[in-house]
Amino acid sequence: MPQVGTYDSQKVQLLVDDVQITGLSSDTFISFEPAEGESFSYSVGANPKDVVVSETNNDVHTATVVLQQTSPYVAFLNRIAKEKRMVPVYAINNNEPKEKAGGSQARIQRPANLSYGKEASNREFTIVVFDYSVE
Repeated sequence: MPQVGTYDSQKVQLLVDDVQITGLSSDTFISFEPAEGESFSYSVGANPKDVVVSETNNDVHTATVVLQQTSPYVAFLNRIAKEKRMVPVYAINNNEPKEKAGGSQARIQRPANLSYGKEASNREFTIVVFDYSVE
């Protein structure tokens, strides 16, 4: 028998400064990636059997958050960016398996860029999470 899982985007919450953000983009609305690439680097000596692995020990991640232009939280995130405040940022996935990703020390790099056209455009925020973890 095949195992069939389900995913419901409505079961994913985005919390910034303990406020649930709504008006999320229909595409990928939050993503996390390491700020400095991989979790380790390595070098191979003259003898290919001589390898050194160096741990990066860097938990800093960059989160990209995408809101609809009409989200009431665009102004909220812009204000936090302008105030240069540290805030907690978490994505909580209540699907199975449950996940909580983010950290208690994060800063929005700058207010969102603006663009206008025939149709509404998204607003994208880059957030640096200094103590990133996944539970």
